[in-house]
Amino acid sequence: MKVRYYIFISAAVLLSGCNDFLDKVPDNRTELDNAKTISELLVSAYPNRAYVEFCEAMSDNAEDKGVAIQSDRAVEESFKWKDVSYTLQDSPTGYWSSCYEAIAAANHALEALDKLGGMDTQAQRGEALVARAYCHFMLVNIFSQHYDPATADKDLGVPYVTEPETVVLKDYKRESVAKVYELIEQDLKEGLSLIQDHTYTVPKYHFTKAAAHAFASRFYLYKGDWDKVIEHANAVFGTGDVASQLRDWITHGQLSTSVREKEYTSAEQPSILLLASSLTKIARYQEFYRYGFNSSLESKLFRSAKVNAIGLPWAYVLEKWQADKGDPITMLKWKEYFQQIGINATTGYLYAMIPILTKDEVLLNRIEAYAMKKRYTEALADINAFYSKRTLSYDVSKNVKAEDITKFYADYAPLNPFYEMDTEQAAFVQCAVELRRVEFVMEGMRWFDVKRFGIEIVHYPYGMPSQKDVLVKRDLRRAVQVPSDAIAYGLTPNPR
Repeated sequence: MKVRYYIFISAAVLLSGCNDFLDKVPDNRTELDNAKTISELLVSAYPNRAYVEFCEAMSDNAEDKGVAIQSDRAVEESFKWKDVSYTLQDSPTGYWSSCYEAIAAANHALEALDKLGGMDTQAQRGEALVARAYCHFMLVNIFSQHYDPATADKDLGVPYVTEPETVVLKDYKRESVAKVYELIEQDLKEGLSLIQDHTYTVPKYHFTKAAAHAFASRFYLYKGDWDKVIEHANAVFGTGDVASQLRDWITHGQLSTSVREKEYTSAEQPSILLLASSLTKIARYQEFYRYGFNSSLESKLFRSAKVNAIGLPWAYVLEKWQADKGDPITMLKWKEYFQQIGINATTGYLYAMIPILTKDEVLLNRIEAYAMKKRYTEALADINAFYSKRTLSYDVSKNVKAEDITKFYADYAPLNPFYEMDTEQAAFVQCAVELRRVEFVMEGMRWFDVKRFGIEIVHYPYGMPSQKDVLVKRDLRRAVQVPSDAIAYGLTPNPR
């Protein structure tokens, strides 16, 4: 049976531009009559916008630098925890739209698979289900409060869309956070069991088994199911040496500037499990925004005498460009790709490859889970594996012990997750959280730990700490406001 796929890019109630949607529908159609065409459609089942800029700006990895070479409304409003009015790339609305577009592609693929039947398409079904789960997971963790079993059945989640769009306007309701997590888990478990890596030409751009397990390790970490975190993390690493599977910052830091910029997001990087091509300005402008990473944060996280429990300097490389213009600091994590709008055009679109899932993150997830299970020997093995690829002058004789961890993190501000921790658990979890912070600085990941652990943040205008704004635990602003167009079409807004 042939199935004609019309790109109804999820109804306008979920997206940001009804006119654009109507303009695109007539000319985008594909016959979904075999596994190959469905696989081609699933290339669109991944978000093509990035959360990096606005998530990083909301976190404690950003400060007001006072001067900007490049202004950006979404970054400024995110730093001030305002409802973001900018709606294009690198904005919450842009990311919301791209996720629901990706979900629409996954749903059309699933509909086509249902009509085609046959066991030879199970791999495509698996990819579609996991991609759909991932998009909803990112949406609920940006536009809702973090999962807490005590409140999740009452907290506003996001619409969980499981059917292809056949109309332009459709009524949607926000499920509870608990319901969204339930549906994510359902899709994830079914999809993971069906994925087959041999179907991919370039595996790093698709949910392979390893990438799906990595996503599962994050999902269960956020939910607090420690045994599941360990199970899925173990599936990623297998029985091989863990350290050799991580990004080697000692080697990476010795590369030339141009090579480092290219290599960080290369599909050849063994630690990367899933890459996404994103329409984003981060490669060109991130370090030049007024609100972002600065020298003060660099000193605190990377240069002070007490930056980690092993007592060795980090191998991470940070560079300052045009130091007289707004304190711009970069780690050269992004390689810009420029797409011209026409053959002879001088204007076009800026892209960058975003590592969505990595083995480095999975290791940190497992450290947390080991800590919560009080499996400290195994947690220490992972911590030392991490240090071995990220500290200068590392030697196994300098490996940290349990007492090093508890002593080093004793003075850190306590974390406030929804579950209880004793002193030793808290120290090891704090270690994982701080390692995650430095590992993914400038990537937006810190914001999710800020939400998970109720970390209190203070932002204030440059040079005016008396005008501070404090983001407390479960502050309503921790749930990013849903797009104004979605609200206009009747979707319930987040309370303010």
